[in-house]
Amino acid sequence: MNTKSIQNGRLHRISLKILIVVILITGIWFRFTNLDCKVYSFDESITSLRISGYTWTEMVQQDFQGQTISVADLQRKYQQISPEKTWWDTVKGLATEEPQLSPLYFILARFWVQLFGPQVATVRSLSALISLLVFPSIYWLCWELFRSASVGWMAVTMVAVSPFHVLYAQEARPYMMFAVLVLLSNAILLRALAKPSKRIALQNSPATSKLSKAVWFIYAISLTLGLYSSLLFFLVILAHGIYVIIKENGRFGKTLITYLVTAAIAIILFAPWIWVLLENAPKIEATVGLPRLSLSFISSLKPLIFITCRMFIDTHWAGGIIKLGSSNMTTNLIRLIVVAVLLLAITHSIDSLCRSTPKRVWLFLLTAIGITAIVLIAVRGVADRYLVPYILAIQIAVAYLFTAKIAVATNPRQQKLWQLGLIALISSGIVSCAVSSQSQLWWNKYPSSTKYNPSVAAIVNQAQKPLVISHGGNNLTGKILSVSYLMNPQVQLLLAVKPEQVKIPDGFSDVFLYGATEALQFELEKVQKYKITRIYKPGGVWLWRVEK
Repeated sequence: MNTKSIQNGRLHRISLKILIVVILITGIWFRFTNLDCKVYSFDESITSLRISGYTWTEMVQQDFQGQTISVADLQRKYQQISPEKTWWDTVKGLATEEPQLSPLYFILARFWVQLFGPQVATVRSLSALISLLVFPSIYWLCWELFRSASVGWMAVTMVAVSPFHVLYAQEARPYMMFAVLVLLSNAILLRALAKPSKRIALQNSPATSKLSKAVWFIYAISLTLGLYSSLLFFLVILAHGIYVIIKENGRFGKTLITYLVTAAIAIILFAPWIWVLLENAPKIEATVGLPRLSLSFISSLKPLIFITCRMFIDTHWAGGIIKLGSSNMTTNLIRLIVVAVLLLAITHSIDSLCRSTPKRVWLFLLTAIGITAIVLIAVRGVADRYLVPYILAIQIAVAYLFTAKIAVATNPRQQKLWQLGLIALISSGIVSCAVSSQSQLWWNKYPSSTKYNPSVAAIVNQAQKPLVISHGGNNLTGKILSVSYLMNPQVQLLLAVKPEQVKIPDGFSDVFLYGATEALQFELEKVQKYKITRIYKPGGVWLWRVEK
């Protein structure tokens, strides 16, 4: 009987390991499959512009002067590596036009494109590759928190097929680099704060001291890299500081002093970019606006709730496994039920964490969750891509809940229920990723600057010899670059800063206006006497036909 039980236990462990490997491979496959399938968004096209070394201003000055340029030439110049530009031009472009973006990812992306080419799949593959580092990083963090391999593997499994992680692993932006550095800095801090056993401390006091200093030094490096990957890393440093202060009961002792010195070193090393930010604050305000405190708590809480649930199952109205791209009473009801169930599970996870783990564990995760959420709600900055520390902490809490409940369940029926719940959670993530992997548009590609691109490009590409006219400044560059990825290479573009620069040449079968301003419409209709017809109006007019 005992022999049979032992054999069954071994078989169960082997089966579990095989299942984890299968899910992990599935998650990796989702990250690299159809990398060029989804629309290349406004932000991603700006990433490629930064990689090229050119700026918005240079693009406007050189090719928004009323002359024609083919889609192929536009992309060759502003979406590929230019021999006239260096990585330093990439840094200068960010510093002068988008200083709110830290430069580390963009420098790395430039070298990546130099090595492997500027194709969409290649550019995105850097993020996909970086995202693989999330697996060992979250496992290490779980080990530092719980000293449990089971919780670590559970967290790896959840993250592997999380819709949030898979979608942003296929985005040519620095979100996955930010995620990896959040996890690593968390794990390194916990390692630095961990106290050696009395026996080791007595026997190897000098060696222990050197090791401790080395860990704090590595922690300083991780903070510095984190700041150079995203300004949101200041939230991580703030959460770490609050955690250390509470853990030390507010005592201004050696541990707190060491933390403050380490954080100060990281901020000093980041000082050059802080200076860039201060110098260009008016430009940031004009481009994206500076954070402002808001008392509108409810308006920020609603998106936070839906984002919290989307880390496990895609329920977004603009792309989700419940209903794609549309919304009605039935689907809204189903979506709300799913959200309610997930919120109950997450709440139970946090409650279980606080009840059954040491203070150092639950306090660490709660500070990561609370600080990120509170600050972003306060400045009305709640968005999926900004909530990385919050999302990772919740996923770890949920991983702990399922691991603990399945392991300690005394009732076989109760254990089976928790196992079924876990299967449902993992399966919903797999289905979400499977559906989104085949879609050209999804909720993370749904700003107005991107979502109309497929329809607009399809109309233009049907013409035998089309000309596309557009008028605007820096903001137009990303829209034109983004939609150009779906247009035929021979399509000609006529781009202008001033309406009077637009002089339509002969020889084109069809002439279109793309997202044109009222000033350009007035110039063509009233001054140059052209007839303008709306041919694509999904809510705002995005495409017109121009005829004599």
